[in-house]
Amino acid sequence: MFIDVHTHVTDKAFDADRKEVLKRCDCVAIINNGYTPDDNRQTIALAKEFSIVKVALGLHPSETSKMSPKDIENEIAWIAKQKPLAIGEIGLDGTYENMEQQKKYFRQLVQLALKKNIPMIVHSRKAEKEVIDILEEEKATRVILHCFMGKLKLAERAEKRGYYFSVPPIIVYAAQFQEMVKKVSITKILTETDAPFLGPVKGERNEPRNVQVTVQKIAELKGMDAKEVENSVFANYQRLFS
Repeated sequence: MFIDVHTHVTDKAFDADRKEVLKRCDCVAIINNGYTPDDNRQTIALAKEFSIVKVALGLHPSETSKMSPKDIENEIAWIAKQKPLAIGEIGLDGTYENMEQQKKYFRQLVQLALKKNIPMIVHSRKAEKEVIDILEEEKATRVILHCFMGKLKLAERAEKRGYYFSVPPIIVYAAQFQEMVKKVSITKILTETDAPFLGPVKGERNEPRNVQVTVQKIAELKGMDAKEVENSVFANYQRLFS
């Protein structure tokens, strides 16, 4: 019953053993998040080959910060013609330039998710408040905040809006994630890996099977049984994507 709502199995880090990685992940669904035009197309191709792979299409802020407006608009128009399960990976990132351009196209991608009536999977590194401001302005509801590292007050604000938080395996050593998971209701928590990044062991490649590590740590932090956490996350996934 394990779920990985945010992964990048199309990454070149998996070129040598992608099929084996997917076979051993023990997940009932993994959502591969496209983040560039090429990656969006690779995500669709991967989902056609492996039934557990679900499609999210988007443009990462690293791309919206540097692509030409024409190329961004062409990609958004292409995404609009597809039938993804979610819009993602989208968002803002304070480590990249052109924040106003990032905001413009993040807003357009949020609006596209709303038009399609599907969830959005949102990146918010060093721009957490700005992301939540835009989501609130656009009246977004079906939101997953991927790897959310904002202050607890912002997490509380997001939770009140009904947003979900996807938790990566770095929770085993990241105190900030541990505090957030203690505060946020289990009904608003999902599991992710962001593979090949954010693994439980620094410097090692992450992969979807490590959602089990996240489940175990959430159970420990919340004083729950691991199976209960697993079932809760699955129920949250079904509720959000139904």
